[in-house]
Amino acid sequence: MPLAARLLLAFGLVAIIATAFVGLTLREASREIIESGFADRIAAAHAGVRQQLVWEAEALRDLLPPLCQHDTFVDKAHVELERGKGDPDAMDPGSRIALRRQVPSQAKALRLDELSLVASNGSVLAAEDASRIGARDPRLAELIKAPGGAPRLRPAKAGGEPSLEVHCALSRHGVTIGLVGARRIGPVLARIGDAYHVRLTATTEGRPAPRSGEAEVVRVLDFTEIPGLDVVASVSREPLKQALARLDRAIALTGATVLAIALGIAVVLARSLSRPIAALARETREVMSGAPRRVEGRGGREIADLAAAFNATIDELAAMRKRLAATERIAARREVARQIAHEIKNPLAPIRAAVETLRRLRQREDPAFDDYFEEATSTVLNEVHRIANIVTEFTRFARLPAPHLEPVDLVAVARGVVTLHAAPAGEATGGGGTGGAATARVELAADPIPRVSADRDQMIQVLTNLVQNGLDAAGAIRRDPRVSVTIGPLPNDRVRIVVRDNGPGVAEDMVPRLFEPYATSKETGTGLGLAIAQRIVFEHGGEISYRKAQKGGAVFEVWLPVGGPPLLEKPPGETTVRPRGPEAP
Repeated sequence: MPLAARLLLAFGLVAIIATAFVGLTLREASREIIESGFADRIAAAHAGVRQQLVWEAEALRDLLPPLCQHDTFVDKAHVELERGKGDPDAMDPGSRIALRRQVPSQAKALRLDELSLVASNGSVLAAEDASRIGARDPRLAELIKAPGGAPRLRPAKAGGEPSLEVHCALSRHGVTIGLVGARRIGPVLARIGDAYHVRLTATTEGRPAPRSGEAEVVRVLDFTEIPGLDVVASVSREPLKQALARLDRAIALTGATVLAIALGIAVVLARSLSRPIAALARETREVMSGAPRRVEGRGGREIADLAAAFNATIDELAAMRKRLAATERIAARREVARQIAHEIKNPLAPIRAAVETLRRLRQREDPAFDDYFEEATSTVLNEVHRIANIVTEFTRFARLPAPHLEPVDLVAVARGVVTLHAAPAGEATGGGGTGGAATARVELAADPIPRVSADRDQMIQVLTNLVQNGLDAAGAIRRDPRVSVTIGPLPNDRVRIVVRDNGPGVAEDMVPRLFEPYATSKETGTGLGLAIAQRIVFEHGGEISYRKAQKGGAVFEVWLPVGGPPLLEKPPGETTVRPRGPEAP
């Protein structure tokens, strides 16, 4: 994966993970804060309701007793009821009509939601609600008989909604009359709930307490000051949902912005980092292809250090190659000297024998001297000619020039060699092992390949040697010698040349010495052809190998780099400024 793609992926992942982590943390913290706000509002509403109800209870406790003790309309009502011997129906109609006007006015003055004037049998003599007048309520009859005091809770099932109820009574001469007043709790709960944005509802006895859900937060509030009173406080979760939705949108927008910024920074960093690396890689490839110059690191201390290390490595490799080349030349010269000594030693023996025989015949003045002289001198001349050929071939091998590199079309080169060696149909190329004429056939199969940096003449020499060897080996045993040349591309900017024949192949004992100078199984020849081919291929930075074909015959494979030899022939000169060291300003 390219450096730019890795940086984009890394910065993108960091931005996404960081945004997700911060967003989720912030979202959870916001939820907890809002939830705690709900609890605080409910607690504040609880305290407010308690304070208001306590105040209401204190106010109601002392509100009615003065009326029963000193108010005239209560006294008049008691007198009328006493005159009727406790029977409300025996009361004067005019007095009853007056009471009906006075009780509502008194309820309004006292800010009571309900006010009833009640006889001892529970009959309502007057009330703020005219529909209740004349009704008989046993609960009220029992209530006015009880001593007055602190207000008590009147449950909703006792009539209407839950209320704080207080009463007083006037009893004289066996006749009792009482006032029962009530103030509803609902308005108090509504007023406090509106102040704290909490919905407060007095519960009905016997109903199960509600529970919190996804829609709202619910708490049941109890008040020890007013026994039996339970209030349900509920807060809608809709504001929480809306706040979280806005927060989610903000987090998504922030994440997208952070991701865009991170990707922008990654692109800038990728360009700033990859550009000097790509430039260094390009210069390195040029150096490896043979351009004798030093690479220069740009873009940072690390790149400069890398370039300096590469330059030092190239210098060392070039020096090592020179030392290795010198060592190889010395070894080659020793090998050549050994081979020359070996090859020259063989013809020296018959020369020496011929000369010694002539000397002996001459000393004895043998009549056979003249007859043997022609044979001896002919032998000497032939062996001297053989020595001269050996010296010439080794001289040619030793003086093989360095390759002159240029872009070469190997397919065109191979096509020329194949055309040169392919005999027309029916033309004889030599005597086969089975008798008669042998018809040679040389074929070429090539895939598209790039031009190769090589020496054209030396490539022709290598292909010619391999093709001719194949024809010679196959023609020695077959009437139809055939050589095929195949050219195609290889990975890592390389090309391959395969030369295959249908001959007998190389003998097993010759394979280890196949590329040694003067190693040959032919009756004629010096055995330098494959040695020269190997040297040319090596100097081009390639490889050459032999393997036996599955169906018989020899297969030679040559691998060549497209860019030419990978190492410099000489260390690069001091033409490029070295990267600055740590002490440079």
